[in-house]
Amino acid sequence: MDLTVDQSSLNRALRLACRALSTRAPLPILQNVLLAANAGSLALTATDGEIGVVTTVDADVMQSGRTAAPARLLAEYVAQLPSEPLRLRLDQGARRLQASCGRFSAGLSTADPEEFPMLPPAHEESAINLDARQLARAIEQVAFAAARDDSRPILAAVLLELGERGLTLAAADGFRLARAVMAEVTGSERHFLAPARAVTEFGRLLAEADAARLVPTPDDGGLHLVAGATTLFTRLVDGRFPDIERVVPREWRTRVVVQAASFRQAVRVAGLFGKDGQVRPVIFEARPGGLRLVARGDETGEAEGEVTALVEGEAQSVALNSRLLAELLDTVDSPQLELTWSSPQSPVVIREIRHDNSPDLWLTMPLHLPQLVRHEAQAA
Repeated sequence: MDLTVDQSSLNRALRLACRALSTRAPLPILQNVLLAANAGSLALTATDGEIGVVTTVDADVMQSGRTAAPARLLAEYVAQLPSEPLRLRLDQGARRLQASCGRFSAGLSTADPEEFPMLPPAHEESAINLDARQLARAIEQVAFAAARDDSRPILAAVLLELGERGLTLAAADGFRLARAVMAEVTGSERHFLAPARAVTEFGRLLAEADAARLVPTPDDGGLHLVAGATTLFTRLVDGRFPDIERVVPREWRTRVVVQAASFRQAVRVAGLFGKDGQVRPVIFEARPGGLRLVARGDETGEAEGEVTALVEGEAQSVALNSRLLAELLDTVDSPQLELTWSSPQSPVVIREIRHDNSPDLWLTMPLHLPQLVRHEAQAA
């Protein structure tokens, strides 16, 4: 293998590839990046056994070939080099990858490329074509709501379901749920349950792409997510995602419409005081003309705030975890929000107010605070 590549292009490609690496790789070979040089291009592949990234850069290839080099070392080395042509040459006898750029040169130990695991093939006939920007927006709205640990694989995943409504993305962690629908996507019914980590990484890849594709493997056990010259592969989670329609309430007794920016600010301010371990409880009191926020912490003190709001139905209160709510509000880009709930013990449904009657929504479960129960009992 002997080639010359642009330093900045290779630097970017290595950064992308290293996103697939894990500090707990089950095999030493998985700490390497596979380099495959063919006419006009250099392909880089990295995987931790569960997800993998394949990306390609243009290269002037004098001699084709393959090798496996230490991924993070190569990435850190290339990142420090000047923006000049970079030559990579494989010394077969010494099993070294010789890298030279300007006044810098290095020899990196290599591994046998035959030991590097091959990613499963893609079933191109089943590809789903998507708009990259719309998909990136849907991922941003949903992926944050997935569980952060792998003890519950189904809840640590994102649902991608193609049906009559379009392509639905959903995630839930037991305390909140997020759903976004790409209504313009059509095709036969498909169901993918992809790890949230993989979906989030794919969302980052979409920033510089115009189009995207979802391509399953022939056995439907994996999914290739394609954005431009980069493909992210992930193994799918085996299981059934909770029935969203059964979880989302269809009726409400209280409806509140607020300006998103002022509501976001009020939630963050109140959350500074409502500390109880990892939970940050804030009571939201809906009353004519406004929404009052109350937060108290044994070690922090108390704070109150109010935002102007349109309130319909009953004037009642609900307690929410402001930390989880703030993460949700960071994904909102509509100027107005609608909050609906039926009782202090029922979920709160949050929607952006838009002209297209979008089925997108977020749902957050209430906190059961003794002081709120007493307050409601006195009010009754």
